[in-house]
Amino acid sequence: MTVTNKDILKHYGASVLIYGIILLFISICPLFSEMIDTEGFNYIHFFFIYYILYLILAPIVFFKTKPESILQSRSLSVLRYFKRQFKQGISLEERLSNITLQEDEKQAFTIFFMQALFGTTSINILCNKILPSLDYDFAFLKEMFAQAVQYTHIAGIKSGILQYIDDTDDMWINLMFAVSTIILSISYLSDLNIFKNKIKKIDTTPLGIISCIVCFYPLKIFADKIIPSYGSELVPVENMALRITLSILMLISEFVILLSVLRLGTKAGNLTDRGIVTKFPYNIIRHPEYTMQICMISIITIPVLFDSGFFVFEKILFVTGIIGWAIVYYVRAITEERNLIDDPEYKKYCQKVKYRFIPKLF
Repeated sequence: MTVTNKDILKHYGASVLIYGIILLFISICPLFSEMIDTEGFNYIHFFFIYYILYLILAPIVFFKTKPESILQSRSLSVLRYFKRQFKQGISLEERLSNITLQEDEKQAFTIFFMQALFGTTSINILCNKILPSLDYDFAFLKEMFAQAVQYTHIAGIKSGILQYIDDTDDMWINLMFAVSTIILSISYLSDLNIFKNKIKKIDTTPLGIISCIVCFYPLKIFADKIIPSYGSELVPVENMALRITLSILMLISEFVILLSVLRLGTKAGNLTDRGIVTKFPYNIIRHPEYTMQICMISIITIPVLFDSGFFVFEKILFVTGIIGWAIVYYVRAITEERNLIDDPEYKKYCQKVKYRFIPKLF
């Protein structure tokens, strides 16, 4: 079908209205406003600039490229839903039936919700946690490297490398997390054919949505109360060999997570069908990122079991937490595949890569 100028104007007008409402909502909603760090960059300003750029650039792109995706405008789907609610001269039965969301409306509402929640969270983390600390992180890594070189002259290369890992593992994990967050931010805040990340389908079931949002701040704060894990850093381990081994395992896990996100690129947004990636590590298992997330939680939590400073009941809770988070990521994988499996290419991919989480086993 041919995209007309009228189609473009309708989509653009509806999008400007919907995005403006979302911007207003995240500006005044306590859930979002409480995340603002007054000492950092107010991420609401970022979204205001983002909105202004959309106002200016979107019509230029639309009229020049005339993307067919405009004919399935999610913004118009949302407006059609609200328009039905105010329709006059209809019976009570028809009015009640109008409350039910149609499939395209479910998709539209869920996608806007996911983008608002995850996009806002990602930009907030970047503005107030990652970017302000980059100078310190690089300076610290540089200083620790200089000290490691000096230590190498005294104790040997092996000892110098191990000492450097012991001193800087958390910094390297933070930097890899920073790169992943930047890519995820682009993914959440874009949905364009030009980026090859146009969302084809999203899981709109309660189970699919809950299994996705439970892993993201600020809802993860609440989730941690129900599904306990020790935290984001290793329990202090006196044995240096064991501590460095655990640190190396964490670095490997975080690196595989980063590599998975890099492979997905602009497709990295969660719980969406944006296309298929088959390169390493996705040619080994279908959900390497989730496997590594569970590995990270396990590596952090398992030392607790051997620490006399924790009560038996606490240790049982942490083991339950590992199992609970494993279930969460399993459900996320299942709900994602429920959408992906409609794609013939993904069916072929599943035939080649048979295992979801553990090669040759599961």
